[in-house]
Amino acid sequence: MLKLLQRFFKADALTANTGHRVLFDLTLPETLKKFMVATDKDFFGGFSEAQVEHHPDGFARFKGHLSTTIPEGSKMERSGFALLRSRSQQMRRIDSPYLDIGDTNTLEFEVRGDGRPYIINLQSSSLHDEDLYQAFLYTRGGPHWQTVQIPLADFLLTHMGYVQNEQTLLSHERIRTIGFLLADQTDGPFQLDVRRISATTHRKQITRLDVNGAQMTSPLPKDPSRASEATNQTEEEKGGR
Repeated sequence: MLKLLQRFFKADALTANTGHRVLFDLTLPETLKKFMVATDKDFFGGFSEAQVEHHPDGFARFKGHLSTTIPEGSKMERSGFALLRSRSQQMRRIDSPYLDIGDTNTLEFEVRGDGRPYIINLQSSSLHDEDLYQAFLYTRGGPHWQTVQIPLADFLLTHMGYVQNEQTLLSHERIRTIGFLLADQTDGPFQLDVRRISATTHRKQITRLDVNGAQMTSPLPKDPSRASEATNQTEEEKGGR
């Protein structure tokens, strides 16, 4: 019996959290100054609307209305995206252009969603401005908060929204921005509440995991969205808000 208990606790220790740092504490109103919002309306003349506001209960609320309507006369084949993204370190006049996540290997998101699938965008140093590392963030809907952990190894390299055949691992030392992208081609209102974005470390890598209980293992689609053509632009190019 003693040996069984020792094995149990040893196995549990292998997956233990060995480091944790908060990257963005969105319970604080001033943290919103470090973020920007963009939609297809801003870049392509689309019809999606979005905004972010600080809620009195201590979280950021990203909300709006997604529209897939293509503007008349546009050459776009599809439309409809909304993005909440951290501003680049350079725009905030910080010496290093990269987020400091130390030696962590997992990103953690405290969120409360509407049941829609969001995409986490990580902008890294790359040869191509349109490159993003992406992974899905699935929300349950309803009143309960989720703490979702996604290992950096689970993020897939995409170019202009297309998953690349040749994948390179994301360097934890080269992350410039973190964003929440909604581009599920479903018209209608959306709402995503965010408390904190953190970096953490697990000795044993996990698959996408909702630490409240659900495993999250669905792969990215072949074409999650071409929104990255716009979402990787800097605030200077866009005149960000």
